[in-house]
Amino acid sequence: MKNNKYRVSRATLYNTIEILQNCHLLIKHQFGEKYAVYEQAFGTKYHDHFICVNCNEIIEFCDSRILEIEKDIANQLNAQALRHSFYIFGICKNCSKK
Repeated sequence: MKNNKYRVSRATLYNTIEILQNCHLLIKHQFGEKYAVYEQAFGTKYHDHFICVNCNEIIEFCDSRILEIEKDIANQLNAQALRHSFYIFGICKNCSKK
């Protein structure tokens, strides 16, 4: 927005982000203590995240076993699972080579 010389207050941005989250159009991920990452929620496929603690690369992945575990746990608790978040923190392939 800065590049196009739009003048929008920080408060307007934060309020808009909150509205988009409440409408389930945006997902907030807190991958670390320092910052949050926002991701489009509408029209995206299910996936989880691997976060490299060295270079902060975020790798999206999908594994159907995680969904099965989610269903099994919900059944054990006689509950209904609506969504989940699963993060793996580690060292990525590129950083492992160094």
